[in-house]
Amino acid sequence: MIEDRADPLVRRLDRIAKDVRRDIHKMRAFLRFREVEEDGGTRFVAWFEPDHHIVRANAAFFVNRFASMRWSILTPEVSIHWDGKALSEGPGASKSDAPDGDPTEEVWKTYYASIFNPARVKIGAMLKEMPKKYWKNMPETALVPGLLAAAQARESGMIQKARDNVGGNSLIAWEALRDEAAGCTRCPLYKPATQTVFGEGPVDAPLMFVGEQPGDQEDIAGRPFVGPAGQMFDKAMAEAGVDRSRAYVTNAVKHFKFEQRGKRRIHAKPGAGEIDACRWWIEQEQMLIKPKVTVALGATAARSLFGKVMTIGRERGRALQLPDGGEAWITVHPSYLLRLPDPAHAAEEYARFVEDLRTVGGRIA
Repeated sequence: MIEDRADPLVRRLDRIAKDVRRDIHKMRAFLRFREVEEDGGTRFVAWFEPDHHIVRANAAFFVNRFASMRWSILTPEVSIHWDGKALSEGPGASKSDAPDGDPTEEVWKTYYASIFNPARVKIGAMLKEMPKKYWKNMPETALVPGLLAAAQARESGMIQKARDNVGGNSLIAWEALRDEAAGCTRCPLYKPATQTVFGEGPVDAPLMFVGEQPGDQEDIAGRPFVGPAGQMFDKAMAEAGVDRSRAYVTNAVKHFKFEQRGKRRIHAKPGAGEIDACRWWIEQEQMLIKPKVTVALGATAARSLFGKVMTIGRERGRALQLPDGGEAWITVHPSYLLRLPDPAHAAEEYARFVEDLRTVGGRIA
């Protein structure tokens, strides 16, 4: 029976075992010792609230990890103590029995604040992997809300400065945002990609185009819309009579997602999590540039801009309102035109794409 993975009781046992293993991991990851002085010398004391009876099972880990320290781990049900030679057990304790802080903790908090990078914070993953019930045990977590708020205030000031400076000085804010994005690790796509491919164009552009993601050539060059789709885009813009130099172009996802097939890197469509992780950068670009009209090239870009799935066939050809109140239009991505096998159909779709560009160009005339 225990080998029958479809049996409800077996599945329940698996879930319980998984929960216990996760609780063991959390105790090892989120427990923090604080230094206290006592008659016998220095002791390190920690407080933890496990969800399961894991303290005894975890004791050997802490003995091996901190064999040279004298320490105590207090929990509501049981406490364990190590004197450097033997492990002993005592009754449960309360949070008030544990110390609040020590000088070493203050040094650590100062260091943590100095290395904190809001671009690398994944709030959703943080709350999933480290629920807030453990935050009070970790000195650095108390700093996170304030550090995030301060970062947002700096970004707002940077963006406002860019709006107030129509000229060379406005580039400073954009360059700071681009440089920050270069170190982005909000989703796993940064690992295989060559580099972040940020947007480019005038920071006071009245027209902003958002594509899906950089392709193979963009990933290597570090610039958006330089590959075959970009060349198709430039050609269509010229035929539509839209000045390409007045447009800001960027992508919903800043890293190239691909599948390796031999020596070739084949484009792979970004997932919802990757799109959502990168929305922060798109929002910053929009606030910084504040275009009169934003154009979504394809479904991925539309999802990024509107925060939900948008149907190109239903929404194409009409002005839409973005969540921030700005005007937006949706059309196809130029790579779609490159994939059409029938020449007659491809020519028809290309003409329609040019007409879409001519329409949005007229909105900024």
